[in-house]
Amino acid sequence: MKILSIDTSGIVAGVALSNNEKVLGEININYKQKHSITIMPMIEQLFNMLDEDIKNIDFIACSCGPGSFTGLRVGASIAKAIAFATNKKIIPISTLEILAYNIFMSNKHIVPIIDARGERVFTSIYKWENNIFNNVYEERATEIRELLNYIKQNNIEPIFVGDGANVYKDIIKEQNKEYVFAPISHNMQRASSLASIALKYANEGKFVNHKNFEIEYLRKPQAERELLERKNTK
Repeated sequence: MKILSIDTSGIVAGVALSNNEKVLGEININYKQKHSITIMPMIEQLFNMLDEDIKNIDFIACSCGPGSFTGLRVGASIAKAIAFATNKKIIPISTLEILAYNIFMSNKHIVPIIDARGERVFTSIYKWENNIFNNVYEERATEIRELLNYIKQNNIEPIFVGDGANVYKDIIKEQNKEYVFAPISHNMQRASSLASIALKYANEGKFVNHKNFEIEYLRKPQAERELLERKNTK
């Protein structure tokens, strides 16, 4: 089962091609957010290097949010276009789950954090239990201090991962200097983590056609929020 995985949900642009439990190739670029320009050449380069034909894939896996509004739309558009052209299904996967999956079989609670600016974050909490990867705290947009209070009140031993972990590291350390952070090799989205989850979801039948692929923003885009604020102040 060959799966093309695409992640443009943040500053990292990532693509991977996997075949069952083997990652054939992966490209991740963490440099500026010009995904509309870079992602298609990355996919083309990956397939050329692997001497593969995109027509032979079985699924397209794509991050469905939360994350950068522009980045998510770029990834979704490309995934839909490829799905339409190849007549394949799309496997939508949460960006937070992709981040959390970077930390494999940890005995700690894995806390992915995506910076939503203004000390707000997109977050969730995952836990490995009996070799099963479970979501134990529903995805949400919230204030970083509210998340930390929840962690403290529930005596959670966290390991933080994601760009928000770096942005709010000082605030997190104020709560507890002993809290653990993922190393730089595992702290950002990786297309291979997306591919790993995608294989599981494909076997479980968790896929959609290109018309039904939707982005989960967890909050309205900035322009829409500003318009609503102006209406409310009139």
